[in-house]
Amino acid sequence: MIGVHSRRFARLVVASLVAVTPVITGCSKPISESALEANKSLVRSMNDQVWNQGNLDVIDEVYAPDFVRHFLPDGSVLRGIDSFREHVRQHREAFPDWKEEIQQIVAEGDLVVLHFVSTGTNAGSWRGSPATGRKIRIHEMSILRIEDGKIAEQWLLPSIFSMQQQLAGATDE
Repeated sequence: MIGVHSRRFARLVVASLVAVTPVITGCSKPISESALEANKSLVRSMNDQVWNQGNLDVIDEVYAPDFVRHFLPDGSVLRGIDSFREHVRQHREAFPDWKEEIQQIVAEGDLVVLHFVSTGTNAGSWRGSPATGRKIRIHEMSILRIEDGKIAEQWLLPSIFSMQQQLAGATDE
């Protein structure tokens, strides 16, 4: 059952997707329908291979060498695929069964926007905290910019507050 915080976040994500579509349309490059589908396919493949299966070798195939990830909750920026590969490795070490299920995906121009639900069991250290053994379920939103057939940039907004609550045992789900 989804709790109050998750329902609010899900509504925020859906509202953001609807609100951002005109902005994306106005700011992104015109692109053919087949290229839009190719961009969505690239993101779906990345999601499945990298996050659901933990296949770090795929990172070189789907991410630009100078990839930049903006983590919106704390404003941090991660640069380069080597740094990103290490981030994914550490994340999957903390949550070895991590899965991301895409709920909605929209492509316009060189951008792909998605809302997804992530689940995983905290079996290792995460952000300096010891493993809790707790299973979490959070909503996330991501905007990815595609350049030359690779993911060049990402803006990520996870429901970090919900994640922290669940890891502490004060779940809203």
